[in-house]
Amino acid sequence: MKGSYGRAFYGVQAAKGAVADAWLPLGIIDRPRVNSRSGTEALHSVGDWDPAELSEGMAVVDLGLNIVALQNSTFLANAEKDAGGELPWLSFMIGYHKGAQDYRVQVIDCKLDSFTFRCDSGGRPSADVNLIGGKLTKTAVDPGAQTWPTERSYRYFELLWSEAAELLSFELNVRNNLEALGVIAGTTTVRDPERIWDYLEEGHTEIGGTLTYMLGDVDLDVQDCLIPGASKSLVLTACSDVSPAQSMGFYLSGLKKVDDQIELPVAGNIEIAVPFLATGWSFTAP
Repeated sequence: MKGSYGRAFYGVQAAKGAVADAWLPLGIIDRPRVNSRSGTEALHSVGDWDPAELSEGMAVVDLGLNIVALQNSTFLANAEKDAGGELPWLSFMIGYHKGAQDYRVQVIDCKLDSFTFRCDSGGRPSADVNLIGGKLTKTAVDPGAQTWPTERSYRYFELLWSEAAELLSFELNVRNNLEALGVIAGTTTVRDPERIWDYLEEGHTEIGGTLTYMLGDVDLDVQDCLIPGASKSLVLTACSDVSPAQSMGFYLSGLKKVDDQIELPVAGNIEIAVPFLATGWSFTAP
C-alpha cells in the first residue's frame, strides 16, 4: 500500500497457546514476512486428467526477517535451547500503519528455527532469521508505543582465540530442525483452528559456519582441528563514539574445520574459506 508504514513486533509467551502480554521491537530489520501454508494439493484419480479434489493439508505458518544491523542479542538469543532442550514460545505481530488505518496480523506459538549471522571486515553484522508458527489471526490489539533499542549497531570485531591469522569474514549458521507434527485426534485433542499442527518438535541442533582468511595467513591442514582448544569467542564492538563502550560476543565450543576452499581470482587477494562445525554456541559477555 502506497504511503503506509510497516510495523513488526514480537513477545515471549508464558506457555504454548498464551499470547505474549508484552511486545518488543525487533530493531533495525528489513522485509519481515509471513507465509501461511494451507498444505492444499491436487488429488488425481485413474481415468480422469483433471484433479478430482483439491485436498487441504496441515496449516503451518512460516515467518522470516532480515536483521540489517545487529544492535543486541535479545531476539537472536531465542534460538538458544534451555537446559531441557526447549526453545521459548514467541508471538509475532506484523502489519502496517497509515493514518487512522491499522492492519495487524498476529501469529502465536512461534519458535526460532534457524538463523545465519554474518559479519565482514569493516561492515555491519547482519542476520537472516526463520521461524515456524501456529495460529494466525487478524487482531485489533495495538502493541502501543515502543522503546526502540538505543544501542548502536556493531562495527568492529575481535577474535578471542590464540591465532595470528587475520580474518576477513565470519558466518555462523544455527538450525534447530523444527518439525510441525500432527496427530490422529483423540477425545482430549483440542485444536484451534482444526487443521493446525499439534506439536512443534525440536530436532538436533546443527551448528556451523565459515571463516574466510587471506591465503597466506592460514595453515592448510584439514587433518588437524581448526584451532586447538574447546571454546572460542568472537567479540563485536560498536563504533568508537559510543560511551560507555558497547560490545557483545558469540561463544562457540568444539570448533573443527571441515575443509579448505581456495578460489583464485584474476586479480586481488587470494582468500581461503574454511567451513567449520561446532558442538555448542551461545551469546556471552566478553
